[in-house]
Amino acid sequence: MLMRLLVVLLKIIFFVILVAIGAMFALENNVNLSVNLLLLKGPNLTSGVWLIIFLLAGTILGVLASSASQLFRRKRTSTKKRKETQISE
Repeated sequence: MLMRLLVVLLKIIFFVILVAIGAMFALENNVNLSVNLLLLKGPNLTSGVWLIIFLLAGTILGVLASSASQLFRRKRTSTKKRKETQISE
């Protein structure tokens, strides 16, 4: 129980530190720019904010891709196990 509480506390501290670093990064990179995304033009934001937005978008896409990979691997494994049990019976 104590170990679980310690892990949760460390995760919270790590998250707060990351948010603080991101905020400092966004404040230090204060050059305004607008990003052109093919046919769309993004709003005029600072470069730090754009970098954080794209970092978060990449992180989310990476987690989604990893989750899809895990899902397909589990399905393939369960199908293989089901076939093996049918053969052994």
